[in-house]
Amino acid sequence: LELETPEMVPFRLTQNIVDGLGAGGYEGTFMRVCEITLGVLRSHREALMSVLETFVHDPLLEWTKGSKARGRGEADNSPERARDQLEKIRSRLEGVVVGVGAAPSLPLSCQGQARRLI
Repeated sequence: LELETPEMVPFRLTQNIVDGLGAGGYEGTFMRVCEITLGVLRSHREALMSVLETFVHDPLLEWTKGSKARGRGEADNSPERARDQLEKIRSRLEGVVVGVGAAPSLPLSCQGQARRLI
């Protein structure tokens, strides 16, 4: 299943999932764990980015998004596309929220970014 408009998160926070999170819902333990995880990712930003930068040079990695290019037999393996994706990741690790149709924000704290994304 490929959606025309990608979702902001890789899952839907349905009522069933919220009920499974307990009495605090998504504003309880789930929110706190997201904030802590984001803090850990930010504190180890350089190590994470160095691992991800290896994918820029991987000749087997296909950087296409969607099935249009694949349907024509074309692959976008350009390092520019990979660098664009790395820049998005880097800015998110710095607290700048970017998304579909959203203007980049000022850098947010871990708590602010987690609340904005959830």
